Amino acid sequence: MEFMFLFIARRDAPHGGPDGLAAMKAYSGELASRGKLRVGAPLRPESEAARVTVRGGKPVVTDGPYAESKEVLAGFWIVDAASREEALELARGCPHARHGIVEVHPLEFRMAAPDPGQGLPFLYAFRAETRIQDEGRAKLREMLDFTVTLKQEGRFLETGPLAPAPLPARLETKGGKLLVTDGPFAESREIVGGYALLRAASRAEAIEIAKRYPHPKWGPLELREIQFFDPT
Repeated sequence: MEFMFLFIARRDAPHGGPDGLAAMKAYSGELASRGKLRVGAPLRPESEAARVTVRGGKPVVTDGPYAESKEVLAGFWIVDAASREEALELARGCPHARHGIVEVHPLEFRMAAPDPGQGLPFLYAFRAETRIQDEGRAKLREMLDFTVTLKQEGRFLETGPLAPAPLPARLETKGGKLLVTDGPFAESREIVGGYALLRAASRAEAIEIAKRYPHPKWGPLELREIQFFDPT
């Protein structure tokens, strides 16, 4: 099975800083050597983010940061684990869980292609109040059809929808103890229902691609530039 780890930082809590980033790189290297890490990356600051939604039939772009949210997406990993239990064990060893939140989500499936290597890499996080799968397969089919177009344009790296089962989990250290909470998460009005990794020549071009995606008709598409891929 494959799982997506979402690394979330709280605005009101201290971040790991350079030491935390170094610890994450070391742990990602360990997981890669064990064949557990498929792909992952820290993200550039939320101030450089963009959200695309559709209002009145037209795409609307909102630049970050987003003060209404108490939590900020800081990075992600795709890991291979034999079970939910193993995925949680890998997440427990993640340095980010000491000062932030690690969400563990199962992937329904993952489609990947050879990295074209040209342009800047971006994470497209598909946010909504409910998962695409919850409303039938037609929306997912529309998303996958658009993926074919992106492949033809040489922009596509990978994509995948998150699955509702097995249950997602949130790991966070409180009072010196690492706590595991099963989903769904009441504090999250919007969920990440899926993702894509693409390359674009610039942030402006990445936003234009986001406007063409079907997802903004249903919920916000959050666009974040990737700092680098783990391990480096």
